[in-house]
Amino acid sequence: MRERLSLDGTWDFAIDPERRLAHDGLDGSGDLRRIPVPMPWQAAFDDLRDYSGLAWYRREFTVPRAPAEGRWTHVLHAGAVDYFTTVWVNGREVGTHEGGYLPFELPLDGALRPGGPNEIVLRVVDPGTDADAELGFPFAEVPHGKQSWYGPVGGVWQSVWVERRWAEHLVRVRVTPDVPGRRAEVVVRLNRPAEQAYELRLTLEEPAGGAAVTHNFAIETGQAELALALPVPEPLLWETDAPRLYTLHAELAPAGDGRAAVDALTERFGMRTIGTSPDGHLVLNGRILYLRGALDQDYYPHTIYTPFSDAELDAQFAQAKHMGLNCLRTHIKITDPRYYDAADRAGLLIWTELPNWQELTDAAKRRARETMLGMVERDWNHPSIVIWTIVNENWGTDLAVNAEHRAWLVDMYTELKAADPHRLVVGNSPCFTNFHVVTDIEDFHNYYAIPDHYRQWRDWVQTFATRPPWTFASEYESIDQWRAYTRDPWNPQPGRRPAAEVRRRGNEPMVVSEFGNWGLPDPAKLRECYGGREPWWMETGIEWGDGVVYPHGLEQRFRAWHLDKVFPTTSDLAAASQRMQYTALKYQIEQMRRHPSIVGYVITEFTDVHWEANGLLDICRNPKAFHDAIGQINSADAVIPVDWERVAFWEGERCEVRLAVSHFSDADLRGSRLEWWLDRFPEVRGTIDGAGPMRAQLTLLGTAVFEVPSLRESQRVRLEFRLLAASGETVTQNHHELYFFPRTVEPVRPRLHVPAAPRLAGRLADLGYALVDERDRDDADLVVAETMTDDLRWYAQRGGHVLWLAEHSHSYQTHLGAWGIAQREGRTWQGDWASSMTWLRQDRIFGRLPTGGTVDFAFADLTPDAVLVGITPREFATRVHAGLFVGWVHHVVGLVAERPVDRGRVMACTFRLREHLGAHPVATVMMEDMIRHVARGSAEAADAPGPGTAYATVGARA
Repeated sequence: MRERLSLDGTWDFAIDPERRLAHDGLDGSGDLRRIPVPMPWQAAFDDLRDYSGLAWYRREFTVPRAPAEGRWTHVLHAGAVDYFTTVWVNGREVGTHEGGYLPFELPLDGALRPGGPNEIVLRVVDPGTDADAELGFPFAEVPHGKQSWYGPVGGVWQSVWVERRWAEHLVRVRVTPDVPGRRAEVVVRLNRPAEQAYELRLTLEEPAGGAAVTHNFAIETGQAELALALPVPEPLLWETDAPRLYTLHAELAPAGDGRAAVDALTERFGMRTIGTSPDGHLVLNGRILYLRGALDQDYYPHTIYTPFSDAELDAQFAQAKHMGLNCLRTHIKITDPRYYDAADRAGLLIWTELPNWQELTDAAKRRARETMLGMVERDWNHPSIVIWTIVNENWGTDLAVNAEHRAWLVDMYTELKAADPHRLVVGNSPCFTNFHVVTDIEDFHNYYAIPDHYRQWRDWVQTFATRPPWTFASEYESIDQWRAYTRDPWNPQPGRRPAAEVRRRGNEPMVVSEFGNWGLPDPAKLRECYGGREPWWMETGIEWGDGVVYPHGLEQRFRAWHLDKVFPTTSDLAAASQRMQYTALKYQIEQMRRHPSIVGYVITEFTDVHWEANGLLDICRNPKAFHDAIGQINSADAVIPVDWERVAFWEGERCEVRLAVSHFSDADLRGSRLEWWLDRFPEVRGTIDGAGPMRAQLTLLGTAVFEVPSLRESQRVRLEFRLLAASGETVTQNHHELYFFPRTVEPVRPRLHVPAAPRLAGRLADLGYALVDERDRDDADLVVAETMTDDLRWYAQRGGHVLWLAEHSHSYQTHLGAWGIAQREGRTWQGDWASSMTWLRQDRIFGRLPTGGTVDFAFADLTPDAVLVGITPREFATRVHAGLFVGWVHHVVGLVAERPVDRGRVMACTFRLREHLGAHPVATVMMEDMIRHVARGSAEAADAPGPGTAYATVGARA
């Protein structure tokens, strides 16, 4: 029988940038160091984080002598070595292998010394730069995945072993479940045609140690492959909530009664089906599936590509299921088989992808095809894998304007479907500026900062749900047509023709396969994970997104911009950032679930990856602040608020929240009951009885209606709701955040002058302010202006106070030193990928806004389109009351800031308040606070109430 010797452990290692070493001359190099295997060398050594090129591995080992009787062979197995490997054993070259993600085996007969010491040497080429192309493998033409984002990965990153086997031995046991036929189709392959007759014994063991049945088959002399079927009379299906795994033991014995087996392999598989329905649903085991996924880059804090232990993989997948996920999209990477084994055990669906290249040359096409077919062959038996992707976001292709690339993708899709007709295939998983050509799933990626662009997200989702033409490639005959598309991508020009290569059925299941927002990790937890030091990757990312994703120096920037006046520590900042991430994800998911034609989504992403901080967990797998809450919305059945226009209300206002259920579980919800209540006012509650949600639909349950209670101070309140089955069991629960404000009037209000803005003047008058005209401007306590002019600057220089509603860049028509206004759109401040975060400083003003210093949905429709630039970090200490940063606290700008102008003072505010005064409590409170603060001047403003103080200045007329 087989005997395996693991070669994992410590090896000699040397890099060879000058390409001067040889397999038989490593000792004299003086460059040898010790490296753990498996692990990329970039993970093993701090000084090699960015090294690519040539490297050498060496170690000694001893293989026991084989039994005297019998015909034996020895094989070297390597799980994955990135990228091109040449192997010598005892000075003799035994073979080469190209490819960084798939296993290879090399025969060692003739080179190995059984019973004695043996030396193995690996020469590894890891392409990464143009200079490495001289080694024969241009980086742009090899499958490399996200190594172009997060840094190179080279060397032995999966396990290595030497195995003694019988001369003819099993190399593959491939199992294909046939659930309708109640059988498992099995293909058994030998390493070569049999030199004698064999008996093949297949023992099928039911899940969880159930019954086992052995079947015997004959392999004739000269035969190398056998295809057969094993009956599975009552198949126990592999499900996401019951991942039942069958075990198949294959034994090879020489023909003859009772002969002992000479070789054996064991495989696990699941009985399951995956497909699509004519009406556009995903279907698992014949039942409708709602895909609730997260992108997984499958990176690890200390080993980069090499996964955790099996126990740690099990633990992270348990975290995924705790958060309601049923799918992980392993992103442009073929991972270690142990990852898929763990997903099989956990009941997680896997959507896995081909690693990308950069230039689609003939060599790249060959490598892509070989990698694709090798991926399918290696991972065939995993029931967790249900979707393959060939290309992500057009990387390595030019599908928009290159018909040859589109035709190539059709060919790849066709070949992959022929090779594996039992899984779904996505040709290109697209985003803005690229498209589908042929696919089993009509997916798309899109990112919007929430709540800043919540309306854009809502509208985009609604458009996507209608199966728009822009998800598939069209013909663009001229640059003008292309530019017209990019200016208005979601409303395509009429008459656009689909590209000739497009193969669209019109009923592909629709999935939003990337979306998300950032939530910064807690730096203290990261340091703990990395032994008290700053993680090495915090020095990376500076080349991306105008530098906003560069983590290093976070603490210094936090202090320099005086964010400690808002968030006491960087841990508090991270917690607030994570709360905003959850707020965004919750809204985005709820909007998608309003549309039953969208049958799934993939959150970006499962874990943070180095500088990319949009994970549900950080890179060390520490849960983020919403770990225990996100499963409420991330579930097969979800109760959601629909069609709401605001969340901020005055006391005494009538509040109505329509509630609906998105029902995709198998539960019988006929006769169910919805209960709702306010957490801060538990006496305000209600029940909606007799609900009968329809499966795979959005069903309106009813409306929670109440009058906002009387208040002494503003509060953030949760409208809690839960759906109960007829049996009384909780099916699902969720909440909707609301903001309630007291309606009070200050006895004496400042007198205002409002130049050239009659609508604004009217709204301020409705709030109870006395207005003075231009002749009496000097008698006003404050000028409230929409445009900052030379005249107002001169007014301030003479001692006047000005509140400037600087909502657009064109409102700046004078000179205030270094200060300026910039629009967010088209700049990093837009924040739609590396998320922006907006904050309020509440120690002087804005203390009555109960949002904890963050700008969340209480500010819906108020978030700024413009920012104040040219403000120094020193000014942020006392003069900035609201601001915005992007990514890891970069591009910090003001949103509400004040400054002296000679004897007077100017406060600028870019929040969009003008059109919402009176009706919107937050706009009204902000305006009241700023007027009070500026009119009183800096001395009195210092005495202004802080957070949580209730003072009677908020006036509003119904």
